[in-house]
Amino acid sequence: MPESRSVDWMGAEAEPALAARLAELYELDYRELSHDLDFYRAMAKRTGGPILELGCGTGRVAIPLVQDGHRVIGLDASAAQLDIARRKADEANVQLQLILGDMRDFALTEPFRLIIVPFASFLILSYDDRFAALARVREHLTRDGVFVLDVFQPDPDRIAAQQGAVVQEWSRIDIATGNTVVKSSSSIADVDGATFTNIYDEIDGAGNIRRYVRTARLHYLYRRELELLLAATGFTVEAVYGSYDLEPAAATSPRLIAVAQRRERADQAAERRRR
Repeated sequence: MPESRSVDWMGAEAEPALAARLAELYELDYRELSHDLDFYRAMAKRTGGPILELGCGTGRVAIPLVQDGHRVIGLDASAAQLDIARRKADEANVQLQLILGDMRDFALTEPFRLIIVPFASFLILSYDDRFAALARVREHLTRDGVFVLDVFQPDPDRIAAQQGAVVQEWSRIDIATGNTVVKSSSSIADVDGATFTNIYDEIDGAGNIRRYVRTARLHYLYRRELELLLAATGFTVEAVYGSYDLEPAAATSPRLIAVAQRRERADQAAERRRR
């Protein structure tokens, strides 16, 4: 991806100053999220490094893995997100290699024993883009490596309920500015995905309000579709978990966490002959 193209964390074009502020709001939104870290730490302990995180954002997952002693490379399409990740890594006094790039089209000089795509960022990709991204993942995975793809499972009740209502999610103080930030969101969902809008109202000490509004589309991925997609792109699925506690995925599970390995071309050919 050309470095001159500035995008926000949703992948939309944005002026650098706006992209930077949206990245700060993203960090304010998600910096305390930690419910998945033990799972990724366990996967990193199982495989060792090097580790590649695609869609690493502000380093929420990558930095703890480095702190555990692993060598981690984080790739993200947003330079503003990477700037925050770089600052946080410096504050934590750890060495985290960060690369500005697109998970659909990247070429690195080494293979990885673990490649992860946490926190449903894969769902931003369209159908065709998914094949491109998974082809890149397969080519960068060692023969004995592990690929972890983490998405949420579509919930029919939530799909039926998400029809445009605006919901206030939280109100927080931005320590960097001292301003109050109020986050609201709205979603319109169908069986294929959800179009969601995040609204951040920033209120300064004088009561002035600046509003930031970003809209993006998440393309759902269902259990059987996930398994077929991985098989079609050269992976063998080891397990699909429904939670970070390694519960088997069921119809009501909140997550679909696929753990897969690279299937070699010779194995694919042998499988086709058996058919």
